[in-house]
Amino acid sequence: MVHTLIIILLAMALDRVFPDRARMPPFVWYEDWVRSVEQRLNAGTRGQGVFAVIVVIGPVLLGVALIRYILAHFGQPLVYVFDVFVLYLCLELYRLTRTAAAVAESLDAGDLLTASSHAEEITCKTVSDVSESALAQTTIEAVLKRTNVLIMGPLFWFTVLGPVAVVLARLAAMLDRLWGHRNPEYQEFGWAAARLNDILGWVPARITALSYGIMGSFEDALHCWRRQAGMWSDINSGPLLASGLGAMHLNNCEEVEDEDAPGLRTVPPNVANAGDIRRVVALVWRVLLFWLAVAVLMAGARLFGVFG
Repeated sequence: MVHTLIIILLAMALDRVFPDRARMPPFVWYEDWVRSVEQRLNAGTRGQGVFAVIVVIGPVLLGVALIRYILAHFGQPLVYVFDVFVLYLCLELYRLTRTAAAVAESLDAGDLLTASSHAEEITCKTVSDVSESALAQTTIEAVLKRTNVLIMGPLFWFTVLGPVAVVLARLAAMLDRLWGHRNPEYQEFGWAAARLNDILGWVPARITALSYGIMGSFEDALHCWRRQAGMWSDINSGPLLASGLGAMHLNNCEEVEDEDAPGLRTVPPNVANAGDIRRVVALVWRVLLFWLAVAVLMAGARLFGVFG
């Protein structure tokens, strides 16, 4: 546990110093390769999608495992260095929070075009509504979801199963972004990529959603989680958004009687702004520091023999 904590802290330090690794040649090469495989294999069937996932993930995982095995024969310190580097590549804490902060700064300056550009960097898709409230809401929701993919998920899988698992989780998330069956072209071919990402993200997403409540308004987070998690088709986005928005009091999840129409209606969410973006960034940092504190306590307990 102590070694794992040290590796995590060193990887976070690297992430702080070198946050823009998305432009590194390995990432550019891998995305180009993934698109090339898709062009060759995508004939619109699930079987081809399953085979494509194996083709683009299998060799990478085998390579990570093989390199680590070879380094172990030259000394454990080399293994630790390799683990730090792998986790660093899969962790994007500062890039996520910095880009969200840039959206808030652009909104404060009234520069909606720049804010939209930064929001698209977080969401990895085109933002159609460029009003201030829409950009703020889009950014907040993207941060709540991407925290699971870029921060909590990698830390969870690295802690549980090591570097091979964390690479698998990040590659699955990337494939879901590129191939996920959200349009007719990938309806069947992208099924395997989407399901793999859903499976690998299921446990971390619920830990993250619970953490939002612990570090925010716990009662409101759980209330919204129970009532509105099913509003989103993505099995992991639902808990993350419902809990996160509830924890921040951006969605009260209540229903009231409408005077002009019979029955109950849902109270609309609060209008988001640049200040709320800063609040969600602060929430992410509190969640991370909370789990780091837990890890430090557990490592200290193990170090001093509390757990034997």
